[in-house]
Amino acid sequence: MSQMTVKDSFVRAALALAAHYFPQQDGEGKPLASFRHAAFFASCKPQAWERWNELDSEERQLVAEVMKLSNPDLVDEKRFASTARILLGAMETGDEEDAEGTRQLFTLAGDPLTATAAYPLLGGDYLGYAKSLLAPFRRPSNRRKPHDFAPPGKTYETNERTEGNEIVHGRVTIPRFPAFTQPLGHDALPALTTRPGLSTVQVRVQELKDIARLLDTQYEDTEAGPWLHKVLTSLLDRVKARDTDTVDVLDLLSGRTQIFHAPTGTGKSVLVRLLGSWAALNNYRVTLLVPDVKATLASVWDISRDLEILHRAGKTEDLATCAPLMSPSSRHDRALKHASLVKEDPEAPGEWGKRGRRDVDHLAYGCAQQHWLDSAGIYRPGKENCLGLRGGAEMLACPWIPTCGKFAPAYQAADARVIVTNHHNFIQGTMRVGVQIDGRPIRAVTVREFVLRASDFVIIDEIDAFQAVAVDRCATTVDLHSRHPWTAEPQILDTAAKHLPLRFEDQLIEPVSHVRLMAESLLTGLCTKAFRLNHHDDARVPRLRHEYDYEGWRLPRSKDRELIGLLFPEYQVSDGQPIPAEAIHRLNALVPGLDLDDDVEADSAAPMLLAPEWERVSNVLGAVVSPRGVNQRDALKLRLHEALAPMISDGRARNRAIDHLLIRTLMSELDGSLAVLRDTAQSLRHSGLLSANRIIDSMRSGGIADVLPHGTIGKPINGYRVTGMKNPEKDAKLSAQHMAGDPHTYVSELGGLVSLITAGVERPVFGLSATAYFPQAVKEHVHAPVMWWMTDAQEESILVESSAITYGNGHRKAGERIPIAGQFPSDKPEALREIGERLYETKLSRKLTRLAKAESTRARARVILTANSYEQCGHIATGLAKAKGLSHRVCVLVREEDRLSNVRHLPDPSLVRRITVEEVEEFPQFGDILIAPLANIARGLNIVVNLRSAIHSIYLCVRPPLIIDDPTWMYGSVNAAGINSLPQHGTSDPVQAVQTARTAARDHLTTILRSSPQLSTMDLVLQEQMVAGMLVSLIQLAGRARRGGTNMELHFVDYAFHDETWSSDLASIIERMAARWLPEERRQMAELYGEAVNAFLTYAGVDLALSA
Repeated sequence: MSQMTVKDSFVRAALALAAHYFPQQDGEGKPLASFRHAAFFASCKPQAWERWNELDSEERQLVAEVMKLSNPDLVDEKRFASTARILLGAMETGDEEDAEGTRQLFTLAGDPLTATAAYPLLGGDYLGYAKSLLAPFRRPSNRRKPHDFAPPGKTYETNERTEGNEIVHGRVTIPRFPAFTQPLGHDALPALTTRPGLSTVQVRVQELKDIARLLDTQYEDTEAGPWLHKVLTSLLDRVKARDTDTVDVLDLLSGRTQIFHAPTGTGKSVLVRLLGSWAALNNYRVTLLVPDVKATLASVWDISRDLEILHRAGKTEDLATCAPLMSPSSRHDRALKHASLVKEDPEAPGEWGKRGRRDVDHLAYGCAQQHWLDSAGIYRPGKENCLGLRGGAEMLACPWIPTCGKFAPAYQAADARVIVTNHHNFIQGTMRVGVQIDGRPIRAVTVREFVLRASDFVIIDEIDAFQAVAVDRCATTVDLHSRHPWTAEPQILDTAAKHLPLRFEDQLIEPVSHVRLMAESLLTGLCTKAFRLNHHDDARVPRLRHEYDYEGWRLPRSKDRELIGLLFPEYQVSDGQPIPAEAIHRLNALVPGLDLDDDVEADSAAPMLLAPEWERVSNVLGAVVSPRGVNQRDALKLRLHEALAPMISDGRARNRAIDHLLIRTLMSELDGSLAVLRDTAQSLRHSGLLSANRIIDSMRSGGIADVLPHGTIGKPINGYRVTGMKNPEKDAKLSAQHMAGDPHTYVSELGGLVSLITAGVERPVFGLSATAYFPQAVKEHVHAPVMWWMTDAQEESILVESSAITYGNGHRKAGERIPIAGQFPSDKPEALREIGERLYETKLSRKLTRLAKAESTRARARVILTANSYEQCGHIATGLAKAKGLSHRVCVLVREEDRLSNVRHLPDPSLVRRITVEEVEEFPQFGDILIAPLANIARGLNIVVNLRSAIHSIYLCVRPPLIIDDPTWMYGSVNAAGINSLPQHGTSDPVQAVQTARTAARDHLTTILRSSPQLSTMDLVLQEQMVAGMLVSLIQLAGRARRGGTNMELHFVDYAFHDETWSSDLASIIERMAARWLPEERRQMAELYGEAVNAFLTYAGVDLALSA
């Protein structure tokens, strides 16, 4: 048993759980453990099982621990059965010792080579046996200990890799002081005790109102006056629940993600803020997850002041604290950015006011090592040598860590009643400093684990944005080969494997070697021009050839449409039509694969027999990925020309087809090899071997896949990119973007399965948003129940209308409406400048003048113009600055580095003021027109004057990008297709449910790969998903202009919104999208959104009230 692998342990534990929860018997009444049902426990999809929520906490924890050990490949019942048969002795090896240890507990039922179940000889105590198997993995010794602190009075070597890939060496001497003569122990690390699980956290509404009334005393002398109680009461008095129109108690249930749905600007942020104070008053610890660092600092500022007021009022015996838990990286840069925005009073030098205390104080830090460092230079900010002091064989930690400002947030968070961190940090972050958890010092604790152990419950503000981040974080990037020596991960893994015991090195030899071979073959082939990644016929831009040839991410099947047109012209594949399934199946048969089961078409089509002439092509492609293929590249390419010449007579077209075939073959082989390597690396994670950690860290799949390895599709999706081709001898690099994990289950099971796997305890998760329920929005729609909601009942508060602009009289296209999306990139700058100039002359000038004259709108006489990038905003601003009669103040949002620079696409600062995102909320002080990228202002920014929105209208000058071949959107869409197919409340046959989800996900991937990428000819379902995600952003954007109960106008300027060609205009797509809603979805949309979504449906001519 001491040599039992992780996979063996999982298979045995899964069989025990199957015998307990899915009992079966043979003809003689003997109990059986079904391989089919055991495979379910590899899926990490507990929501597919109807009994999951019925299990008690102890059993849920046991099931979660078994799932934590699972190999995701074993969710396929055929693979599980094969693995189980081998483990249980289907092949007689003569190893009596191993056979005795295994067969005493399980024996195969029936023919060993075809058995579908095993007899569990466990005396009926199946759960007890599963617990015994998990005992070795619960040992604290399986986790790495933190770095030891460097002793004083010694000199240590340091090094830093520069941006030019050079290493700068230095030495630092740690001085000895009277109070510092011995090295610090691990007791100097932040200490954390896991909070016990709670079944329910009951938040009484009246208690929140009482807190708000007390905290309002801080605003009595302000211009706006007390407002917390007013806003909170306005929100909670209109909130409904499933069984009542009034809510007196918010019951937060452990293990569940529950959603509070209310329009933007109605007080959700006030509720989140007051829940922090409520938790401190009721002896709870809570963590708030907010969208970004800016929101983190603002929340900590407000809640810390609230806690001080409560303490002064005698409500708390000790002063409760609120801590910002932020990543140490980039903090120095952020501090400089915030400090540059401080407007210091000449009469009070050094007094930086609120911005200094709220932002800079939490971000800035210094490094004590700098004074004692002997090297050619000092550490770059963020690159300090905190954990890499070399004083012998081991790396040591800086002894100033416990008092260093860089790590102060970790120490503060360990003791705080309220912790605030941002979405990205929670999902992807790691505590750089070691942490004592329940008395055991542990290295590399994730922020997720820190939070889930430290908190009684978790609040997620903008939970739909949190899920969108989770989708994005499913993608991780690994360098597969680089001309910079020993920087690519496979090379590093090859060396690290030599430090493992032989039984582990043996598992890694083939996958590491094959990944290296395929990656190096692909990159060197591209560098030596043996084949090209892309082919372009645009001879007008030869100087951009490198950028054209190697731009963007590439999937193995990215060129299938073109390739099928070249190889099989009989299918007549046009740009506007989906690729026929038969054509894809034929191409898949031509290109060799590791395993037919990995093919997205494998489940829906029988194997295809190739004609002799195509069999010859397939054989050559098989030789390309053989060990000797790289040395025979030219000969193999010649053989492909000979084989394809009868089918493709044109030499240029044939060369293009051969390049695409070679790239597809090599990338497909890399896909399979990387999957094997990742699974092998992850099998080492419970080995307890220090030498395995480098391999595990190198092949980590990101914050989502660390917990839930595979999505509903059952396998990862990889994209590849080549960079550095301007100087390939020195800089060429092949990178892989690996997409894996289940972001939707991660969010819906964050307090349940994810928390159990991470911290061994369940937590209530309370999510708030204005757009968490939107069925076709694949990244934003959260698959968790909406427990509380407030309907937007403010009639006609949003006006959505077309405001298309035409070219002016002096233009060669005079009178034509101006589209931006869909134009050639080279034509967009001129069109954007024309939109800026014409929009002001024909609409904005009169509108702003009218708003300023009316008493009711004078305080809101401002507008926002949106585009998709900083550069597009610059072109609009340039055109607007040239408008005749310009009399209003114009601001344009820019990057920090462009604020004071001479940038070609930006107008002169004397004409248009440049501001950064940190200054947006101050825009009303110095602007009437703000031009900004949509992504920067759709969420999180409050442009208000006296608690009311300072913005009247928003003009969308450019349609947001709708691109189906974006890898992260594609992955989110595919995973959502599988999640949508799962039964809402689970089923008694979860294996079938998971397989159905897998089929749905793979079918949807096929739809994406077959679809035209242009919106006008895109698959209709994909069109609707794209537009649904855009509508989520627009509803959020509209909320920016409705804070305080104000009305707003949303104008579509880009003619691409209105072009009715192929019925791809926005109104037609919205109409189809609404028609696809099921009756329950229609009712939910009407109940949750009201006017917020009705305004867009009215624009499209749809009456939601009649259809609901």
